[in-house]
Amino acid sequence: MKIRLAITILFSALCAFGRSDVESIDLSLQSLESNESILDTAVLDTTLDHYRGTIASLYKRYQATQNDLKPIEAKFSEAGIPLFFTMIPYSESKFNPHAKGYNTAGLWQFSKQSAKNFGLSVKKGNDGRLDINRSTDAVIRYIRSLKKEFGTWYLADFAYAMGEGNLKELIEKNKSKKISVLLKDPHFPSGTKAHFAKTLLMDAKIHYSKTDEEVNKDE
Repeated sequence: MKIRLAITILFSALCAFGRSDVESIDLSLQSLESNESILDTAVLDTTLDHYRGTIASLYKRYQATQNDLKPIEAKFSEAGIPLFFTMIPYSESKFNPHAKGYNTAGLWQFSKQSAKNFGLSVKKGNDGRLDINRSTDAVIRYIRSLKKEFGTWYLADFAYAMGEGNLKELIEKNKSKKISVLLKDPHFPSGTKAHFAKTLLMDAKIHYSKTDEEVNKDE
């Protein structure tokens, strides 16, 4: 039964993403310190497939903003943070530094309190969340603090999207930190699922995907 289930999940993943895409997603997961692959859990496969159709427009936005992204990637590399996190502006604000949401603003969609906690001014006429350089420096401090608190990069991303308190409650409730377990919880926020799926798919496509020529060469 277990073998049959594994084969079913494998076939589903390959059909949804293609061989090179599955590999690139796994590499992205590994960069986040997950010991699970997309083939380990049907819920992750299903979640990614649900948001796969949104990636084309986000990728076009990436192509139009590559020059603006490069200094951000350099800062994250220097800080020792996976480049996965540089994809957050696409999933959160479509790389619009002036984007505003409910109590959030800027490239990284910082809330007012989180912005203040990590050194940004949030005042009329001086909102640091709308400044690419200052907000990026602040978000690096924020993500590093989340990594220190939760222990892995993927949990740091979950906390970034849903809040530290919500993630602690989910971990305590499920007695697990595994992606496959947490995603199954009915109280796992849908917004965090969207955030994680889009960011993961973008990271896999941009930082880990292979060209057809590279795939054929490996084979």
